[in-house]
Amino acid sequence: MAILKTANAKGKYYDEDARYDVVNYILYSDQAIRYCGCYGVNLIDIAESMDLVAAQYGKNSGVKLRHFIISFSPFEKVSPEKANEIGKVAASYFGREYQVVYSVHESADNLHIHIVINSVSYIDGHRYGGTKKEFYGFINYMERALQQFGIHSLRYVSDRSKTI
Repeated sequence: MAILKTANAKGKYYDEDARYDVVNYILYSDQAIRYCGCYGVNLIDIAESMDLVAAQYGKNSGVKLRHFIISFSPFEKVSPEKANEIGKVAASYFGREYQVVYSVHESADNLHIHIVINSVSYIDGHRYGGTKKEFYGFINYMERALQQFGIHSLRYVSDRSKTI
């Protein structure tokens, strides 16, 4: 069973360095990272590009980004290459409207994917609000997408949980 976790606890990701800190963590942490990708930005200046979009629409305050984690148990036999393909699919869901970066972390107890989106749309400046409708739209999309990879169950875990 795949697990979807949000890392968007109240009060997180509001400060000026949030985009830089989270992007640096998911791309340059001690985790073994061979696979990553993005939509709407290039891998050289992700946080700067996200900041520019927010500034362009006058939305420099509030939540700077949204952070999702999809993890897999060792029993699911998900390879890093397969996780990369799943990461592309997950990121493409948001990439139609928002700047997105994802990375596959391999050295934890279980393989997992970090997906980070700019909270400000590059299309028209609207914010990703994280409403139930928006969130469950993503969950439904991922449930269908994961079936194509032979994963038939996705469980949401609150960001208060320690499960990755």
